[in-house]
Amino acid sequence: MLKCTLFGSSGLVGAACLKELSARKEISEIVCPVRNPENTEKLPKAKIIPVDFNNLKDSKDCFQTDAVICCLGSTRKKAGNAKERAIVDLHIPLTIAAIAKECGVNHFLVVSAQGANSKSWIPYNKTKGMLEDGLEFLQFPSLTIARPSLLLGKRKEKRFLEDLAAKMFTKVPPPAFWRPVSADSVARALVESVLQPPGKKRILFNRLLGMF
Repeated sequence: MLKCTLFGSSGLVGAACLKELSARKEISEIVCPVRNPENTEKLPKAKIIPVDFNNLKDSKDCFQTDAVICCLGSTRKKAGNAKERAIVDLHIPLTIAAIAKECGVNHFLVVSAQGANSKSWIPYNKTKGMLEDGLEFLQFPSLTIARPSLLLGKRKEKRFLEDLAAKMFTKVPPPAFWRPVSADSVARALVESVLQPPGKKRILFNRLLGMF
């Protein structure tokens, strides 16, 4: 039986991961560190723990698990500016990863993005690439990186450009490399990787995510 820590359990992919983990008999407990406990669905295996994301080192008990899944992410509009978005998309995930490594977590899983590249001229792709580079530097025994393209699913907040793109791609499907993928598919792929950890690193490319 495995215990997992799930960051971002109230978000689109995180909420789907929580449901998928809860349904698996191989998972005994899901630790969910959150800012606001009211935002996370209270499922039987979920242990919801309020934490201060500015002082995560004070919450090391949350990292006494077999795997840590990080589904944190934001938009520039939601974050307020590029600097605040980088905190959510880069600095907090790397802090989580560093504490997880320090606590002896064997497997780290993260939702990155299609096109992630630390040398990209696109700010979002560059940030995600820097995140991936940082995770590789930490040298986890097992590292899983999901690189979805446009995510489909019901969000709590409206994202106009994503809604528009989803409608366009439904009528004219793009190549598999860029095809939209459901949050449920990403969640299933992540959970399968939890149950069968890679020997070192596994990248779940967008065209593979659509198969789950």
